[in-house]
Amino acid sequence: AQVVPTLDAIREYYDIQFSNTTHWLHEFPEARHWLYRRLLERIAKYRPTGQLVDVGCSFGFFMQMALKYGYDAIGIEISAPAVWYARERLKLNAIHGTLSDATLPSEFADIITFIDVLEHVPEPRADICEAHRILREGGLLVLRLPNFAFHWLKTCLLRISHRKGFIGLDSRNHVNHFPVCTLAHGLREIGFRVIEVRPGVPNIYRRWMFDAVRVAYWWVADGLRNIINWQIGNIIEVFAIKLH
Repeated sequence: AQVVPTLDAIREYYDIQFSNTTHWLHEFPEARHWLYRRLLERIAKYRPTGQLVDVGCSFGFFMQMALKYGYDAIGIEISAPAVWYARERLKLNAIHGTLSDATLPSEFADIITFIDVLEHVPEPRADICEAHRILREGGLLVLRLPNFAFHWLKTCLLRISHRKGFIGLDSRNHVNHFPVCTLAHGLREIGFRVIEVRPGVPNIYRRWMFDAVRVAYWWVADGLRNIINWQIGNIIEVFAIKLH
């Protein structure tokens, strides 16, 4: 069985990961630009303005784009080097710590985003409950995370083929996995109504053939979702409204 790491272990892991500045400060923001733009356009469909809180904001590039879209944005991040960069280089409002560490007031935010974050945290339900407290009634919760069904099937197929070194769903930094139905049920229990689940926009790495395949698969996944409501994307984006 996979052991869930402590918060201190996760903090140390990301401090080390984010020390690779070539990737995180150059390749990563370029790869995420299209993703962030498409995600903000989707958010604007439901909440065109307001206070946005980005949980797990990393170096702050999503916050930076959200400000350009007219949102008031703050970020929360457990990695000290990433927070330093967001504050000192990008001049953003970034808080060092977890969402509960930030002690934001109740009904403070209109939008809270967890972009590729929930699968990494040791207590995801506690984080969603805290997000519920911080959101205003009618506020928007946005989750982007791996699609369990896709990665479970991929893991099974690659293990059957005896691919050496493939760890799949047991990846060290993915400590949680969420089937769509389980995630939706949990959100309802906390006090949210899921209004949309869609395939997540892929990263674009400027490797044209690789990117073309990823984008084509995303279009196919989105088309099937619209026609027969199948979620076959490797990533899902979940939009939910706080009811009470």
